[in-house]
Amino acid sequence: PKNIHRLHCLMSRFQVYVRLANLMSPRFTASEPALSPVLREAAKRGLIYVDDGSSQRSLASQIAGANNLAFAKADVVIDSVPSVADVERALGRLETIARERGVAVGITGALPAAIERIAKWAKAAESRGVLLVPISAVANKAKSS
Repeated sequence: PKNIHRLHCLMSRFQVYVRLANLMSPRFTASEPALSPVLREAAKRGLIYVDDGSSQRSLASQIAGANNLAFAKADVVIDSVPSVADVERALGRLETIARERGVAVGITGALPAAIERIAKWAKAAESRGVLLVPISAVANKAKSS
């Protein structure tokens, strides 16, 4: 109930959104009593849940599947170390994964240095054969991933 109240407060501040995401909160995503009500609420609203991939113990995929909630898991946290060099390396890993698997999901905390670097990378991505798509194009409703 406390997390649902917080969720409603946060969601009331925005008018247009399609997804919820966690960012570096492995304890939250490993706790069924904490995570399950939030994901049920997201499912009721037709949202997508994006797991940042920070925890091997995350229950998000299973809970999302059980609630028919569209789900995606990040392959790379782009700005986990917010230096320009580390962001560049993370974008390189993201691109490598995309080439190997056909799709890759990156997530960012939206730090200014990362946003600037991502914007430059994105401008040239198509010329390298990489197509950027919205998360709604890659999220699935599988019970596990």
